[in-house]
Amino acid sequence: MTAIYRDLRYLRLPAPEGLDAVRHFALDKLGLQLGDVVSDEAIHFRSDMRNYALAYWKDETQPAIGLTVARREDLDARATALAPFGAVQWLDAEACRKRQIKAGIAILAPNGVMVEIVWRPLTSGWRYHGTRDAGITEFGAVSLACTDLAANETFWTRGIGAEVADWAGDALYLNIDAAHHRIALYPSRRDGVLAVTWEVESINNIMQNWYFFQNNQIPVIHGPGRQAASNALFVLGEGPDGVYYGYRAETAQGLAAGGPRQFLDDPRSHCAWGSESQAPEFRGGDRND
Repeated sequence: MTAIYRDLRYLRLPAPEGLDAVRHFALDKLGLQLGDVVSDEAIHFRSDMRNYALAYWKDETQPAIGLTVARREDLDARATALAPFGAVQWLDAEACRKRQIKAGIAILAPNGVMVEIVWRPLTSGWRYHGTRDAGITEFGAVSLACTDLAANETFWTRGIGAEVADWAGDALYLNIDAAHHRIALYPSRRDGVLAVTWEVESINNIMQNWYFFQNNQIPVIHGPGRQAASNALFVLGEGPDGVYYGYRAETAQGLAAGGPRQFLDDPRSHCAWGSESQAPEFRGGDRND
């Protein structure tokens, strides 16, 4: 891998309808912790030792994903690699302050999601304490919907420097660190953020959160189930903003020996247990709405 990424740092989402609904959902439903940024315009949430993993900005027009590099010079290397893919923006002092980073660059991916590569993001010195015991251990992964999957695959692999872990049909899982994947790209009739998951301790937390979703009238979109490629147990529910939020456990570490594998373009590749999905992106070749 050309760039040395330390982690998937954060997901930032627009909140054009205001922060009340997403604040209630993140705290009372997902079990996150309120961060140190709370205003009428922005709100941050913690889920581990990061100062925040999820943020909503009321004046934001595009979702954004943050990836951490280890060294300042890695930003220069990524800026050069990304130049053929569009305008690379160096974040100014005010933009860095708002993101709680020392330095960073940003570029728009083909599916309209801003990708921010950041250096020295703020880490909290205090343990994470969720508002409920969801079993969260760390920020997990972000899934992206893509109308032009080929363009996004090229952007993420050649520009960002992620490595393909596996394919499920044309959907692909992207590796940037020790986990099987932190980013997944799905063929879709729309563009944007599809889903976000947090790692939890075990299958017990997956099942507990499934029951919690049901008891709190959160539509279950997919699961409980197990991904064929990553071995991750998962459950996904729909948030008030149309993004799917959920949890995963037992995610495979590292890449398969011999390189990425090709799984069938079939619902069973997205859930080896056979759970039916309400989202067409997770149904493989069966994408009828």
